[in-house]
Amino acid sequence: MKKICVIGAGNIGRGFIGQLFSEAGREVLYLDVVKSTVDALNEAGCYPLDLVSNAGRERIIISPVRAVDGNDRDAAADAIAEAEILVTCVGAKALRYIVPNLAAGIRLRLARGGGPLNLLICENLMDADKVLRSLLEEVLTAEELRSLGLVETSVGRMVPLPDKSLLEAEPLLVRAERYGILPFDRDAWIGPLPEIPGLVPVSPFQFVIERKLYVHNMGHAVCAYLGTLAGYERIADAIGDPAVRCAVREAMTASVRALAKQFGQPLDALLAHTDDLIRRFGNRALGDTCARVGADIPRKLAFSDRLTGAARTVLASGMRPVWHSLGAAAAIRCLEREQGSVFPDPDAAFDSLTGVTEGPYREDALTFRELLRQNENSPDLLRIMICAADELLAAHTPAVM
Repeated sequence: MKKICVIGAGNIGRGFIGQLFSEAGREVLYLDVVKSTVDALNEAGCYPLDLVSNAGRERIIISPVRAVDGNDRDAAADAIAEAEILVTCVGAKALRYIVPNLAAGIRLRLARGGGPLNLLICENLMDADKVLRSLLEEVLTAEELRSLGLVETSVGRMVPLPDKSLLEAEPLLVRAERYGILPFDRDAWIGPLPEIPGLVPVSPFQFVIERKLYVHNMGHAVCAYLGTLAGYERIADAIGDPAVRCAVREAMTASVRALAKQFGQPLDALLAHTDDLIRRFGNRALGDTCARVGADIPRKLAFSDRLTGAARTVLASGMRPVWHSLGAAAAIRCLEREQGSVFPDPDAAFDSLTGVTEGPYREDALTFRELLRQNENSPDLLRIMICAADELLAAHTPAVM
């Protein structure tokens, strides 16, 4: 049986990638540093995946699976060297830590006479292939690196952690929505394309990456930050609030209009995609939280990431990203709450977090941030913010940065 090596046995690794390849008749071998997870997977040889929606639950048992301890360099290298396809889903911040195992595995594969290996990069990170390439260039020769296809993907499935009570009863349980398509960069793939249902080659791939980050991830983040400030714990409850849903929809609509213009894509299809995402955000059975979706605020405010990157794309299309500014302001207020204090110089903090030092995105976000601070205890907070955003749109003609 052909073997897929998945680096990272977390939410995406087990909640999406495992099912994708297991149902295609592959053995899934996980490479992870959490010993309890490695031991449990090896003992069971399988794990339960619950596909959940507001209509109910379907349980699938994913097998056969095995696991290797990522701290065991020799075992990790062997797993990588023998894989048909390699997948990484460890989180953007952890990419640098898997490089030693990757390098060892590639060298061992070449020493054994193995052919090229494709690595599907399943991370919410713009230019993830370039980031990983720069890390690998420090430890691999140019010839060694040419044997590795660094292939970006767009992970659209939402896979939050199950409640602690469920994990106590079933430690390997994963819960996910049913959506099961994984687009990947056709142009980065080395050799014949794999015949895996749900694994979809796309060329050119940049549109798919920006749609995922600047529509899906951006809308999810706006929902999380506004939801948090309004007192919601769950994403489904937040998007169920008409004011939150209005802000999320307006921000996503601005993004898709900009992307349609930039890439020459049909607007109707993108608007339908937005409608579907908002419906999926309302999946109560997932139990997804605003805290999880909104985690790591500085990264999500960064220059090319979901909030600021989307805002810059909207500006480049000739529109004013008022709703993105509202989302950024809400993110900053959530960050101030996490820190337990307000930024003494909000302007400098915004510049540092976003890399944007002038323009309407910055101007509007700082206005919204102060308005959020002044009204944070008001029961009408969201209504106040929606009205303020509408007024800003009415007061300004489209502008570019």
